[in-house]
Amino acid sequence: MNKGKFIVLDGIDGSGTTTHAKLLKNWLVQKGYAVELTAEPSTRKIGTMIRKNLRTTKTSAEVDALLFAADRLDHVENVIKPSLMAKKIVVSDRYVESAVAYQTAAGLEMEWVLELNKFIINPDLTIILDLEPEIGLRRKKKLTDKFENVEFLKKVREIYIQRAQSRNYSIINTDRPINIVQEELQKYIQSLL
Repeated sequence: MNKGKFIVLDGIDGSGTTTHAKLLKNWLVQKGYAVELTAEPSTRKIGTMIRKNLRTTKTSAEVDALLFAADRLDHVENVIKPSLMAKKIVVSDRYVESAVAYQTAAGLEMEWVLELNKFIINPDLTIILDLEPEIGLRRKKKLTDKFENVEFLKKVREIYIQRAQSRNYSIINTDRPINIVQEELQKYIQSLL
């Protein structure tokens, strides 16, 4: 392996991206791989600003899109690329498909969102974790950000599915026991490795 592998789990709020990213990391480490677990928004300076910003509706969809794109590029340059060059497997809880789905659902043109993100690197594998929005929101302990409502997440989910079909991403139904979903994810990862 000349460089590491870049794996992304994406999906609507409550679909299990965070849980399954952590479980995948643990599984890969047990198999002897060096793993970098990361997420978007990142924990870097711009990502921290975004996390605070998600609790307010004071910024426009355009501002959100620009902030997310800046965080993503910073994330790629300072976390993802160095980890890949160190031959690690990078497991990311969300990436560019979140921007496409959420920001298009918020009324922005998909082409503009994609243009903002043209400097990123493409993952080796993107898997969409799929779930009905009502179930996803019930899973969350508390609703804290502006995107967490059923009608909005229905639009987001539809865009995720359209993008997955057009880009040949795998879609995994997460309305099943965690261990069953994780086993299915591990099969996809095993075939990549």
